[in-house]
Amino acid sequence: MASLVDFAYYGALLLSSPALALKFGRPRGRRHLAGLRQRLGACRRRSSRRPCIWIHGVSVGEIVAAAPLIEALHTHLPDYEVVLSTTTSTGQQVAKKSYPGLRVIYYPLDFTWAVRRVLDAIRPDLVILVELEIWPNFLSEAYRRKIPVALVNGRISERSFSRYRYVRGWLFDPLGKVGRFCVQTERYADRFRQLGLPADQIYVTGSMKYDQLQLSQADGAEIRREIGIGASETVLIGGSTHPSEERALVEAYRALREATPDLRLVLVPRHTERAAEVARIVREAVGEPVLRSQQLEAREPTLPPGAVLLVDTIGELGRLYSAADVVFVGGSLIPHGGQNMLEPVAFGKPTVFGPHWDNFKEQVERLSAARGVREVKDAAELTQVLGEFLRNPEEARAMGARGRDALLAARGATERTLEVLRTYLRERTAQA
Repeated sequence: MASLVDFAYYGALLLSSPALALKFGRPRGRRHLAGLRQRLGACRRRSSRRPCIWIHGVSVGEIVAAAPLIEALHTHLPDYEVVLSTTTSTGQQVAKKSYPGLRVIYYPLDFTWAVRRVLDAIRPDLVILVELEIWPNFLSEAYRRKIPVALVNGRISERSFSRYRYVRGWLFDPLGKVGRFCVQTERYADRFRQLGLPADQIYVTGSMKYDQLQLSQADGAEIRREIGIGASETVLIGGSTHPSEERALVEAYRALREATPDLRLVLVPRHTERAAEVARIVREAVGEPVLRSQQLEAREPTLPPGAVLLVDTIGELGRLYSAADVVFVGGSLIPHGGQNMLEPVAFGKPTVFGPHWDNFKEQVERLSAARGVREVKDAAELTQVLGEFLRNPEEARAMGARGRDALLAARGATERTLEVLRTYLRERTAQA
């Protein structure tokens, strides 16, 4: 079976090679080549003889979501060494910065030979996949070696569910190689059951992202001083923005400054490599932006009156949200599926997003039911709603407080997930 999957990969690689060569030849595309040797299996062998838990998260969101679980594992399973892997280069940067004491590697490409080399090097006693990352050769090889695999913070979108339902059972059954499913909601649990997975392996544990919120202790006043914004100024942050969303925010900023002259705009693009593109948009509309990297190089960061702060650094957005008065969360005015809005809401910030939030359906439904967030349909309504918040700051703060209360009431997933994992390890140890 592994050879059939490898054959399919080789065929796909051959067919797509011209497009890949063009993509990787561009400056922005070269980031995908980072860690290529590790992805191909050249992974340094783990020297410790301690048992090992390998946690995999695709990118930044999954690595951040896993933080409470990593802390809980250190506390409750201190004998286990924890190794982290990511797929993206930005995930690598955040993981290494957030967990300097842990080994961080790139997840192998799903060729049998690459997977085997990395499993030989890491020798995990448990593999934990964050959210949903299913690669058939990796799971088949772990199953062959009797390495238990668990899914945590699990979710499966309607689109993914339809795909799995259509192909499951044809040639391989990668989902069947996962021994425990700790999922965020009953809706996701039901989808996994409909795929024919054993009900006694599926647990509704909730989202660990809510547990991460208790770590949000950043000092907004101090962060304002760090970025050169005065205590009396009004701060609008556009977080995790995508193409066209920065333009919408800059236009809203320009319009709203007439009534709110002390308004400040902080833009944090989802991908820092777009900083030059975003700077050009800002420059053409309202003047030269100040780059966050420039501030960090200066002894005393400044932000001239009316200047937009463009954050071209990684890993600062969570802290910056604490300095905001109003927040827009990107990836939502375009058909991308949205970005994580939990961090600003956890700070009690009035938070706005667009109509495309499929990736965060459960969170949006929870927050909307509590009247703790606001959805807008397009750029024009974004300007309108931001203006309402600026004219009625008390109501805006009340909405932020409702959202924060709704999130705090949803905590506890990490404890439930940890108990499932500990029981799973005990069962597998007894069977060995």
